[in-house]
Amino acid sequence: MRRAHRFRAALAGLLAAGALLGPLAGCTEQAAPVGPFQRLGRKAAQRGVPRVGPDARAAAARHWGLGGPLTVAPRPAAGQGPELPYVIDHVPMRAKVVFLTFDGGPGVDPGFVRLVRDLALPVTLFPTDAAADTEGEAGAGPDTAAPPGRDRVEALRALGAGVHDHAPHLRDLRTLDHAGQRAEICGRRGRLATRAGEVRPRLLRPPYGAYDATTLRAAKECGITAVVLARATMTPDGLRYAGGACGLRPGDIVRAPLPAPGDGAARLAVRLLEQVRAQGFAVGHLEDHL
Repeated sequence: MRRAHRFRAALAGLLAAGALLGPLAGCTEQAAPVGPFQRLGRKAAQRGVPRVGPDARAAAARHWGLGGPLTVAPRPAAGQGPELPYVIDHVPMRAKVVFLTFDGGPGVDPGFVRLVRDLALPVTLFPTDAAADTEGEAGAGPDTAAPPGRDRVEALRALGAGVHDHAPHLRDLRTLDHAGQRAEICGRRGRLATRAGEVRPRLLRPPYGAYDATTLRAAKECGITAVVLARATMTPDGLRYAGGACGLRPGDIVRAPLPAPGDGAARLAVRLLEQVRAQGFAVGHLEDHL
Protein backbone atom coordinates (compact mmCIF):
# COMPACT_ATOMS: atom_id res chain seq x y z
CA MET A 1 0.00 0.00 0.00
CA ARG A 2 2.67 2.38 1.05
CA ARG A 3 4.73 1.49 -2.11
CA ALA A 4 1.75 2.24 -4.42
CA HIS A 5 1.13 5.51 -2.60
CA ARG A 6 4.73 6.57 -3.04
CA PHE A 7 4.59 5.70 -6.80
CA ARG A 8 1.48 7.80 -7.36
CA ALA A 9 3.03 10.70 -5.43
CA ALA A 10 6.22 10.53 -7.53
CA LEU A 11 4.23 10.40 -10.79
CA ALA A 12 2.21 13.45 -9.78
CA GLY A 13 5.41 15.33 -8.99
CA LEU A 14 6.90 14.54 -12.37
CA LEU A 15 3.78 15.71 -14.18
CA ALA A 16 3.77 18.94 -12.20
CA ALA A 17 7.46 19.58 -12.98
CA GLY A 18 6.84 18.97 -16.67
CA ALA A 19 4.04 21.47 -16.66
CA LEU A 20 6.31 24.09 -15.10
CA LEU A 21 9.41 23.42 -17.23
CA GLY A 22 7.70 22.92 -20.56
CA PRO A 23 7.37 26.65 -21.51
CA LEU A 24 11.00 27.23 -20.48
CA ALA A 25 12.54 24.35 -22.36
CA GLY A 26 11.78 25.78 -25.81
CA CYS A 27 11.59 22.33 -27.37
CA THR A 28 8.19 22.85 -28.92
CA GLU A 29 7.32 26.24 -30.54
CA GLN A 30 3.67 26.88 -31.06
CA ALA A 31 2.71 28.27 -34.50
CA ALA A 32 1.72 31.95 -34.51
CA PRO A 33 -1.97 32.53 -34.90
CA VAL A 34 -3.04 32.98 -38.52
CA GLY A 35 -5.19 35.99 -39.17
CA PRO A 36 -8.23 35.95 -41.47
CA PHE A 37 -6.43 38.00 -44.22
CA GLN A 38 -3.53 35.51 -44.29
CA ARG A 39 -5.88 32.58 -44.53
CA LEU A 40 -7.79 34.41 -47.29
CA GLY A 41 -4.54 35.22 -49.07
CA ARG A 42 -3.47 31.62 -49.20
CA LYS A 43 -6.77 30.54 -50.64
CA ALA A 44 -6.85 33.43 -53.10
CA ALA A 45 -3.32 32.68 -54.28
CA GLN A 46 -4.44 29.16 -55.04
CA ARG A 47 -7.55 30.26 -56.92
CA GLY A 48 -5.90 33.14 -58.83
CA VAL A 49 -6.76 36.83 -59.16
CA PRO A 50 -9.78 37.93 -61.22
CA ARG A 51 -9.17 39.68 -64.56
CA VAL A 52 -8.82 43.47 -64.43
CA GLY A 53 -11.64 45.77 -65.51
CA PRO A 54 -13.89 48.41 -63.91
CA ASP A 55 -16.10 45.93 -62.07
CA ALA A 56 -13.52 43.16 -61.86
CA ARG A 57 -11.06 45.44 -60.08
CA ALA A 58 -13.62 46.22 -57.39
CA ALA A 59 -14.39 42.53 -57.07
CA ALA A 60 -10.68 41.74 -56.90
CA ALA A 61 -10.23 44.31 -54.12
CA ARG A 62 -12.99 42.66 -52.12
CA HIS A 63 -11.53 39.28 -52.96
CA TRP A 64 -8.21 40.30 -51.44
CA GLY A 65 -9.83 41.88 -48.41
CA LEU A 66 -9.21 45.51 -49.47
CA GLY A 67 -11.61 48.35 -48.82
CA GLY A 68 -11.60 49.27 -52.51
CA PRO A 69 -9.44 49.15 -55.67
CA LEU A 70 -6.22 51.17 -55.81
CA THR A 71 -6.10 54.19 -58.14
CA VAL A 72 -3.74 53.61 -61.07
CA ALA A 73 -1.91 56.70 -62.35
CA PRO A 74 -2.39 57.36 -66.11
CA ARG A 75 0.56 56.55 -68.34
CA PRO A 76 2.15 59.45 -70.24
CA ALA A 77 1.02 59.85 -73.83
CA ALA A 78 3.35 58.16 -76.30
CA GLY A 79 5.37 60.52 -78.45
CA GLN A 80 4.21 63.65 -76.65
CA GLY A 81 6.26 66.65 -77.84
CA PRO A 82 7.54 69.56 -75.79
CA GLU A 83 4.98 71.87 -74.23
CA LEU A 84 6.59 74.88 -75.95
CA PRO A 85 8.67 75.24 -79.13
CA TYR A 86 12.34 74.62 -78.53
CA VAL A 87 14.97 77.23 -79.39
CA ILE A 88 17.98 76.17 -81.47
CA ASP A 89 21.05 77.75 -83.02
CA HIS A 90 22.69 74.49 -84.09
CA VAL A 91 21.94 70.82 -84.62
CA PRO A 92 23.92 68.48 -82.33
CA MET A 93 26.09 66.32 -84.58
CA ARG A 94 29.69 65.32 -85.23
CA ALA A 95 29.64 65.42 -89.01
CA LYS A 96 31.02 68.56 -90.66
CA VAL A 97 27.65 69.81 -91.87
CA VAL A 98 26.15 73.30 -91.58
CA PHE A 99 22.69 74.61 -92.43
CA LEU A 100 22.14 77.73 -94.54
CA THR A 101 19.24 80.02 -93.63
CA PHE A 102 18.27 83.31 -95.29
CA ASP A 103 15.87 85.88 -93.90
CA GLY A 104 14.54 89.37 -94.53
CA GLY A 105 14.01 91.14 -97.80
CA PRO A 106 12.73 93.13 -99.59
CA GLY A 107 12.42 90.96 -102.63
CA VAL A 108 14.44 88.06 -103.96
CA ASP A 109 17.24 88.46 -106.48
CA PRO A 110 16.60 86.23 -109.51
CA GLY A 111 20.32 85.46 -109.47
CA PHE A 112 19.87 83.83 -106.06
CA VAL A 113 17.21 81.53 -107.49
CA ARG A 114 19.63 80.49 -110.25
CA LEU A 115 22.39 79.96 -107.67
CA VAL A 116 20.22 77.61 -105.61
CA ARG A 117 19.08 75.80 -108.75
CA ASP A 118 22.51 75.41 -110.35
CA LEU A 119 24.24 74.19 -107.18
CA ALA A 120 21.24 72.21 -105.87
CA LEU A 121 21.65 74.04 -102.56
CA PRO A 122 19.55 73.06 -99.56
CA VAL A 123 18.39 76.35 -98.02
CA THR A 124 15.82 77.47 -95.48
CA LEU A 125 14.04 80.80 -96.00
CA PHE A 126 12.40 83.18 -93.55
CA PRO A 127 11.11 85.87 -95.95
CA THR A 128 9.32 89.04 -94.97
CA ASP A 129 6.01 89.97 -96.57
CA ALA A 130 7.89 92.29 -98.94
CA ALA A 131 10.16 89.47 -100.10
CA ALA A 132 7.23 87.15 -100.67
CA ASP A 133 5.07 89.76 -102.40
CA THR A 134 6.80 92.36 -104.52
CA GLU A 135 10.17 93.53 -105.65
CA GLY A 136 9.24 97.10 -104.74
CA GLU A 137 7.46 97.51 -108.05
CA ALA A 138 4.42 99.74 -108.25
CA GLY A 139 1.10 98.48 -109.44
CA ALA A 140 1.14 95.10 -107.74
CA GLY A 141 -2.21 94.48 -106.11
CA PRO A 142 -4.83 91.83 -105.53
CA ASP A 143 -6.14 92.09 -109.11
CA THR A 144 -2.76 91.88 -110.80
CA ALA A 145 -0.69 88.87 -111.74
CA ALA A 146 1.50 87.30 -109.08
CA PRO A 147 4.38 89.71 -108.38
CA PRO A 148 7.96 88.62 -109.06
CA GLY A 149 8.81 88.22 -105.38
CA ARG A 150 6.09 85.68 -104.85
CA ASP A 151 7.09 83.83 -108.00
CA ARG A 152 10.70 83.67 -106.87
CA VAL A 153 9.85 82.38 -103.39
CA GLU A 154 7.64 79.81 -105.06
CA ALA A 155 10.48 78.91 -107.43
CA LEU A 156 12.82 78.40 -104.48
CA ARG A 157 10.24 76.26 -102.70
CA ALA A 158 9.88 74.17 -105.86
CA LEU A 159 13.65 73.67 -105.76
CA GLY A 160 13.34 72.20 -102.26
CA ALA A 161 13.79 75.28 -100.09
CA GLY A 162 11.91 75.38 -96.81
CA VAL A 163 9.77 78.53 -96.43
CA HIS A 164 8.99 79.49 -92.85
CA ASP A 165 7.75 82.22 -90.54
CA HIS A 166 9.31 85.64 -89.99
CA ALA A 167 7.38 88.47 -88.33
CA PRO A 168 6.04 90.63 -91.20
CA HIS A 169 6.71 94.04 -89.68
CA LEU A 170 10.21 93.28 -88.32
CA ARG A 171 9.21 94.35 -84.84
CA ASP A 172 10.99 93.27 -81.69
CA LEU A 173 8.38 90.80 -80.52
CA ARG A 174 9.31 91.38 -76.88
CA THR A 175 7.74 94.83 -77.07
CA LEU A 176 4.30 93.29 -77.79
CA ASP A 177 1.85 91.61 -75.45
CA HIS A 178 0.60 88.08 -76.02
CA ALA A 179 -2.18 89.14 -78.39
CA GLY A 180 0.20 91.29 -80.43
CA GLN A 181 2.81 88.56 -80.73
CA ARG A 182 0.19 86.02 -81.67
CA ALA A 183 -1.15 88.33 -84.39
CA GLU A 184 2.35 88.79 -85.83
CA ILE A 185 3.21 85.09 -85.85
CA CYS A 186 -0.14 83.57 -86.78
CA GLY A 187 -0.95 86.27 -89.34
CA ARG A 188 2.32 85.76 -91.15
CA ARG A 189 1.91 81.99 -91.08
CA GLY A 190 -1.56 82.23 -92.55
CA ARG A 191 -0.41 84.47 -95.40
CA LEU A 192 2.46 82.14 -96.23
CA ALA A 193 0.09 79.18 -96.30
CA THR A 194 -2.19 81.02 -98.72
CA ARG A 195 0.58 82.20 -101.02
CA ALA A 196 2.63 79.02 -101.01
CA GLY A 197 -0.15 76.51 -101.53
CA GLU A 198 -0.62 74.06 -98.68
CA VAL A 199 2.63 74.94 -96.93
CA ARG A 200 2.23 75.37 -93.18
CA PRO A 201 5.41 76.85 -91.74
CA ARG A 202 6.51 75.19 -88.52
CA LEU A 203 9.71 77.16 -87.86
CA LEU A 204 9.99 80.76 -86.68
CA ARG A 205 12.87 83.19 -86.84
CA PRO A 206 11.99 86.19 -84.66
CA PRO A 207 13.32 89.54 -85.93
CA TYR A 208 16.73 90.40 -84.47
CA GLY A 209 16.72 87.01 -82.74
CA ALA A 210 14.66 88.59 -79.96
CA TYR A 211 12.05 86.51 -78.15
CA ASP A 212 10.69 85.85 -74.67
CA ALA A 213 8.44 83.36 -72.90
CA THR A 214 5.38 85.07 -74.39
CA THR A 215 6.82 84.52 -77.88
CA LEU A 216 7.10 80.79 -77.24
CA ARG A 217 3.54 80.53 -75.96
CA ALA A 218 2.17 82.50 -78.92
CA ALA A 219 4.28 80.49 -81.36
CA LYS A 220 2.93 77.24 -79.90
CA GLU A 221 -0.63 78.46 -80.50
CA CYS A 222 0.32 79.23 -84.12
CA GLY A 223 1.63 75.72 -84.82
CA ILE A 224 5.33 76.57 -84.54
CA THR A 225 7.55 73.74 -83.30
CA ALA A 226 10.95 75.47 -83.16
CA VAL A 227 12.42 78.96 -82.91
CA VAL A 228 15.50 79.05 -85.15
CA LEU A 229 18.41 81.34 -84.31
CA ALA A 230 21.97 81.09 -85.67
CA ARG A 231 25.46 80.36 -84.40
CA ALA A 232 27.16 82.05 -87.37
CA THR A 233 26.08 85.14 -89.34
CA MET A 234 27.26 86.31 -92.75
CA THR A 235 28.13 90.02 -92.89
CA PRO A 236 29.83 92.18 -95.56
CA ASP A 237 33.06 91.56 -93.61
CA GLY A 238 32.66 87.79 -93.61
CA LEU A 239 31.30 85.22 -91.17
CA ARG A 240 30.81 86.28 -87.57
CA TYR A 241 30.73 83.45 -85.04
CA ALA A 242 28.86 83.29 -81.74
CA GLY A 243 30.43 82.23 -78.48
CA GLY A 244 33.94 83.33 -79.37
CA ALA A 245 34.41 80.60 -81.97
CA CYS A 246 37.05 81.06 -84.65
CA GLY A 247 35.29 79.10 -87.36
CA LEU A 248 32.32 76.97 -88.26
CA ARG A 249 31.41 74.05 -86.00
CA PRO A 250 29.52 70.85 -86.86
CA GLY A 251 25.77 71.48 -86.92
CA ASP A 252 26.00 75.27 -87.06
CA ILE A 253 22.94 77.11 -88.32
CA VAL A 254 24.23 79.95 -90.51
CA ARG A 255 22.21 83.11 -91.06
CA ALA A 256 22.53 85.37 -94.10
CA PRO A 257 20.36 88.12 -95.61
CA LEU A 258 17.96 86.97 -98.28
CA PRO A 259 19.46 88.48 -101.46
CA ALA A 260 17.33 91.34 -102.76
CA PRO A 261 17.43 92.50 -106.40
CA GLY A 262 20.44 94.55 -107.40
CA ASP A 263 22.03 95.02 -103.96
CA GLY A 264 24.94 92.63 -104.37
CA ALA A 265 23.50 90.22 -101.80
CA ALA A 266 23.70 87.35 -104.28
CA ARG A 267 27.46 87.90 -104.42
CA LEU A 268 27.45 87.87 -100.61
CA ALA A 269 25.78 84.47 -100.76
CA VAL A 270 28.53 83.26 -103.10
CA ARG A 271 31.17 84.46 -100.62
CA LEU A 272 29.35 82.59 -97.87
CA LEU A 273 29.42 79.38 -99.90
CA GLU A 274 33.13 79.78 -100.57
CA GLN A 275 33.86 80.18 -96.85
CA VAL A 276 31.80 77.08 -96.05
CA ARG A 277 33.66 75.12 -98.75
CA ALA A 278 37.08 76.40 -97.65
CA GLN A 279 36.46 75.20 -94.10
CA GLY A 280 35.60 71.73 -95.37
CA PHE A 281 31.89 71.70 -94.52
CA ALA A 282 28.96 70.25 -96.38
CA VAL A 283 25.49 71.83 -96.35
CA GLY A 284 22.37 70.03 -95.22
CA HIS A 285 18.58 70.35 -95.13
CA LEU A 286 17.70 71.86 -91.76
CA GLU A 287 14.13 70.51 -91.87
CA ASP A 288 15.44 66.94 -92.00
CA HIS A 289 16.84 67.36 -88.49
CA LEU A 290 13.94 69.12 -86.77
